[in-house]
Amino acid sequence: MENFTRFLHFINSLFVFNNYLCVSSSSSLVQRLHLLFINPSSVGIRAHLKMDALKKLANRARQKSAEIILSAEKTEIGAELERLLTKTDKTEEDMKKLVHAIEVYLQPNPAVRALDGLGEAMKEAATRVVGTESTFGSMLLKGSQTESKVAPGEPQLIQSITTQTMASLRHIQENELRTVQKERSVLNKKRLDLDATKSRWKRAADDKKPAVEAELRIAQTEFDTQLVTIITALEALQTAVDHQGEYLVKFFEAVQKEYHNACLKLLKELKRDLEASD
Repeated sequence: MENFTRFLHFINSLFVFNNYLCVSSSSSLVQRLHLLFINPSSVGIRAHLKMDALKKLANRARQKSAEIILSAEKTEIGAELERLLTKTDKTEEDMKKLVHAIEVYLQPNPAVRALDGLGEAMKEAATRVVGTESTFGSMLLKGSQTESKVAPGEPQLIQSITTQTMASLRHIQENELRTVQKERSVLNKKRLDLDATKSRWKRAADDKKPAVEAELRIAQTEFDTQLVTIITALEALQTAVDHQGEYLVKFFEAVQKEYHNACLKLLKELKRDLEASD
């Protein structure tokens, strides 16, 4: 049992040590070790080595290791909130896929877009090879003129999709989704603080329990407050996602439909002219 207890303390130390090694992702390992052990008199180090912060980190690490190794009891956040957070993860993943798909749509592989220079190629063939006085040359020239009318519509289409559909999706990614994930991280820390305090209260001697009870009330209040905060963030996310329906209508009707209808009109006119020339 003594060896197992030592093992738990070792695990706790690793958790705490890891937290300090992650002070700066841009720092090298040597710099971070220097930050920890060699220069403790600097202002930054004094902030990181404040006893209350160190104590809280150690308590969280101890609680986390107890949950992983000993299956220690932990406060549940509720099935509904768990469901909403799982849904948030799926929403974030789907948003990434959707944004990527639209980016590919707006900027497809140039190697696939063999029609980009079609209008110019038709014009050159009509004027330099076939001759515009021939029936085929005249048709090529008309086709070239139609292509030149269709081409300007694509940049307008891309601009509309970028400023409407893409902008709204990215706004959700950078705001509502990011806020939920940030508050989720805070909630997990508050939950660890609460459960660590509960564990200390259970282990505390009778004369120490009143002091720990005061800490427990504070931890419970902070946890409950964070629950409200993350629920509010989740509601804001759902509202933002629901609002995407308006942009989807614009995407298909005002943008896609308008662009393709204009192209279709030009192609019908071209077909009529070509049939008349035949």
